Amino acid sequence: MQSGYLLLAILTATCATFMTRVLPFLLFDKEQKPSKLLRLFEKNMPLMIMVVLVFYAIRNTNFNEYPYGMSEIIGILTALLLHVKFKNALLSIIGATFFYMLLIRVVF
Repeated sequence: MQSGYLLLAILTATCATFMTRVLPFLLFDKEQKPSKLLRLFEKNMPLMIMVVLVFYAIRNTNFNEYPYGMSEIIGILTALLLHVKFKNALLSIIGATFFYMLLIRVVF
């Protein structure tokens, strides 16, 4: 690849990332109260993202053959239980990932 192409790709990614950080401050007035739709997205977006990621992660899981997706199901349940008990997303993600990796490497 040419270095000019790489530089253009990096510059494009930099501008896109910068604009996603700056645009909300330019578009929304500080004194203006957020709309109900925006507050709904603010409240529910993390959950929606996690649901999409869970379905994306299990999209290729074969539930018809041994181990019937048990490691994935147990990993998801571990994340749910950790999050309900501790209300800490980072702990839920790290704990469930560790437990899932343990399951696929040692048990199944």
